Amino acid sequence: MVVLPPRANLRITMPLALIDVLAKRAYSRLPRGWTAGMDAALRLRHGPNRPPARLDVMTAVSGPNLDVVQVMLRSLCDSHPRDDIHLWFPHLPTAQPVLDALAAYCEGLGNLTLHLLPVADKDPFVHLSRIGGRPYGARFLWLAAHHHLPASLSRVIFLDPLDIIVEGDLVPFLRHPFLGRYIVACREVPSAPPLIVGPASRAQARGASPRTIWRISRGVMNSGAIVLNLDKLRRDGIGMQDYVAVGEWAQAQGLNFGDQGLFSLTHGSHYIQAHDRWNFRFFTLPRGSGHETAAIIHFAGNIPKPFHLRLTAAQEEEIAAMMRQRNLSVMPITRSQIISPAYFPFYRAWWAVCARTPVHDRIAPLADAMTERLLAEMTALAEE
Repeated sequence: MVVLPPRANLRITMPLALIDVLAKRAYSRLPRGWTAGMDAALRLRHGPNRPPARLDVMTAVSGPNLDVVQVMLRSLCDSHPRDDIHLWFPHLPTAQPVLDALAAYCEGLGNLTLHLLPVADKDPFVHLSRIGGRPYGARFLWLAAHHHLPASLSRVIFLDPLDIIVEGDLVPFLRHPFLGRYIVACREVPSAPPLIVGPASRAQARGASPRTIWRISRGVMNSGAIVLNLDKLRRDGIGMQDYVAVGEWAQAQGLNFGDQGLFSLTHGSHYIQAHDRWNFRFFTLPRGSGHETAAIIHFAGNIPKPFHLRLTAAQEEEIAAMMRQRNLSVMPITRSQIISPAYFPFYRAWWAVCARTPVHDRIAPLADAMTERLLAEMTALAEE
C-alpha cells in the first residue's frame, strides 16, 4: 500500500471537495431554467390583458386564529378585482357563530363566493395531527380536497390561511400544467439540490439514508401555495386511509410530520415544480430572486409569523443598529427564529392589508405585546 504524504493528500482531496460543492450548487439551480421558461409561457398566455376569469381557491384552518384568514382573503380580492373568486372551505366541526362571521366577511368582499364544506369524519385528521406531532388536524384537509370539492372541479389552488398575502394574478398559477403529477408546488428548500424520490418506505427499502428519509418527512415541496390535480387524485383513488397508513409508518420510524411532509412521505416527488414567485419565501430565496414579480408572499420557516410581529419604526431601527454593531446579516430573535431589516417591508405589507380587516382590532394589541417579548428575548440572547 502506498501512503501519500499529507501535502499530496491535500492536493487530491481539496479539488474533489470543491467539485462536489460546485456540482451540488449547479444541480440545485437546474430547475430554475425550467420554472423560468414555464413562467414566461404562462405570462404570455395569461397576461395582464386577459379577460375576467373564474378563480377557484381553497383554504382550511381551525383554532383560535381562524379569523386571521381575513388578511389573506382581503389581499386575494384586492389582487383580482375583476375576477369571479370561489373560495372552497372544508372544515372540521366548528362553532356556528365562527362560520357565520366568516360568511359575513366574505359577503362583504364583493367578488368572492364562499362554499362551506363540512367534513363529518374528523377522526383521520385528528389522528394525523396527534401522531404527526402537529396541532390542528385542519392542516391535513387539503389532502382530501378531491373527496369534498365538486366532481365538476378539476383543479384548485390551496393557500395557507394565516401567513400569506397575495400580490399578483393567480390565474396563470391555477392553469399551470400538471404533466401527470398530483400537484404543482415550489421546492421546500430552494437552495438545496432537488430530491427526486418515490414513497419514503420504498426509498428506505432501496437504501436511502436516515437523513434522506428525515428530509422527506419535512416535505420535498412546500404546501403554502399549491395547485391540486383533483381529477388525477380521484382517478388514482387516493384516500385518507393511504395517508393514515403512511403516517403510522412514519410514527414508527420516530418521524414528526405536517401536511407537506405527509404528502412527500406518501408520494415522494409527485409534483411539478413552479416558479418561486408563486410561493415567495423572502428569507430563504437567494438575493435577486425578484420580490417585484412575486405573486404570493409566504411567511414560512424560522421567522415570526406576521400576526406575531408588528414593529414600530423605532423598533426596526433598534434591530438594525444592533445588527450593524455586530456586523450581522440576520439576527437571532429567539432560539429558533431570525430577523433582518430585509424582512421589514414584508411585515409592513402584511399589516397594511390587515389594517383593512375587522380582525386587526383583535390581533394588533396581541402582536404589539408579542413583539415586546420577542425583542426582550433577542436582547437577552445578544448579551449571552
